[in-house]
Amino acid sequence: MIAGALLIVTGCTSGSRPGRSNDASETADRASVSSSFVWGYEREFSSYNLNTVEGSTVGNIIVLNGVQPGFYVFGPDGSVIPRGELGTYEKISDRPLTVRYRFNDKAVWSDGAPMGCEDMVFAWLSNSGVTGPKGFAVGGTTGYEEMEKPRCAPGDKVVTITYRRPYADWSTQFGVAKILPSHVVARQGGLTRSWVEYADTPRSPELAEAIRFFNRGWSLEPGTLKKEIMPSSGPYVIDSWAAHQSITLKANPKWWGKPPRTETVVIRYLAGSAQAQALQNGEIHAMSPEPQVDLMRQLEALGDSVQVTTGAAFQYEHLDFGFGGIFKDRTVREAFARCLPRQGIVDALVRPVNPDAVVQQSRFVLPSQPAYSRFRDSAGGEKYASVDIAEAKRLLAGQTPTIRLGWDKNAAALNKRRADTLLLIQESCGKAGFDVIDAGTPTFMDKEWVAGNYDVALFSWTLDATTVGQNDRFQTNGGLNTMGYSNAGVDELFRRQTAELGTAGQVAIAEQIDSLLWKDLATIPLFALPGVLATAKGVTGVRYNPTVMNLTWNIAEWSRS
Repeated sequence: MIAGALLIVTGCTSGSRPGRSNDASETADRASVSSSFVWGYEREFSSYNLNTVEGSTVGNIIVLNGVQPGFYVFGPDGSVIPRGELGTYEKISDRPLTVRYRFNDKAVWSDGAPMGCEDMVFAWLSNSGVTGPKGFAVGGTTGYEEMEKPRCAPGDKVVTITYRRPYADWSTQFGVAKILPSHVVARQGGLTRSWVEYADTPRSPELAEAIRFFNRGWSLEPGTLKKEIMPSSGPYVIDSWAAHQSITLKANPKWWGKPPRTETVVIRYLAGSAQAQALQNGEIHAMSPEPQVDLMRQLEALGDSVQVTTGAAFQYEHLDFGFGGIFKDRTVREAFARCLPRQGIVDALVRPVNPDAVVQQSRFVLPSQPAYSRFRDSAGGEKYASVDIAEAKRLLAGQTPTIRLGWDKNAAALNKRRADTLLLIQESCGKAGFDVIDAGTPTFMDKEWVAGNYDVALFSWTLDATTVGQNDRFQTNGGLNTMGYSNAGVDELFRRQTAELGTAGQVAIAEQIDSLLWKDLATIPLFALPGVLATAKGVTGVRYNPTVMNLTWNIAEWSRS
């Protein structure tokens, strides 16, 4: 996940080194068009709404990139690339910070409804928190909570956004899946007035049914496709969905931009361990799973029949503590941190894939990024890099806590690296007195994690290439903070960081936040994940992207001969 969303989805300093590029994409004949393309992928689609905590998963963003594009994407190098086909945007004032968005005059939803003012006002209303604790439930409000109500009238194609104070990441608002079909929500909610009017009374009882639909109505059971409430604003529409097998995207006949180079894209759901064989057999044309030792050996065995791209992903594996149970006690958290075999996990499970892998000491920057040395040496994680069973026992003082370790465990598509991580933790921390129970389930990230039903959670966060935006993971009552963690000092530092316009200042504040998180032992980072892309011969346009956008960031460019 998480997008966790995270995917679940959010910020980090710039400067990551992407993998070597797929050179074929740079020289492809742009006039060529293929009829179909099949991509092997592990995590199934579950929601048309990426903005809720449950919906903010990588499995959803890889579908929605081509269905709900925003005003920008993150490119393979982490840079912000405006998407001119949807429209344009520009900063027109610094005091106050003001940004003008202009939709393409031809921009329409695939059901024929025009795009414009109402969609932007609804995006602000649903993501800013102004509807209160019983209102629209989103994973994060960062940036939107700083905005005044958008200025426009129903039917307008031009929307003006003014911020109450400086906001560093103003250029990365209204991205993929933020602009939802407001007319669908209005219809499902039985509303009679415009969103521009409702934005003046955001806690109106009239919005109750629309809020209910937004929060739950786009969450889908596998294979359940509701085309009437899931229109597209991008080059593809969701055409069909076979539960646990595949989801099919087809070219959007209402798309006003450059036609996609492939008429039909099928995302076929396969365990990572099965993807190399499927690629060799011609059943899929590309794959980008989490690299694991056996998988990389399979790809190496295929030789020149496939092209493999590797690099550093903007993603790291970690453990989150639940503050509602045994780990409410910091002493118990420290005991667990002392027995965690972080170096052993890296040596056994990551270095065979990435020989340069190290134990990660930061939650904000990755070892592949220039600023990492500052965090590695000063944030505070270095004292927990080595196992100290004697100290863990001393801290527990005879206690033998039972710990439920939750993770996304699917027997049909088992992540062997995570299963082996659990075994290493059980073995090491068992020596200190912990009884670590395997509490993994196929629904963990969708249900148990969302509800905070865990003692410790094992999963990965994906980072953007910007320096702010992780507020909702760590701030008090943050939408993605299912731990129940709270520190007023962290909250204040995040508030300062979002208003800090200089990169150096943003990094310095992130360093302070990281230090507080280590002092509190809120989470334990383990290692940065490597990334891999493998494509069959004849594939063009597919480019490795280590950011939260994932492989489908440029899905309209995919083709094969």
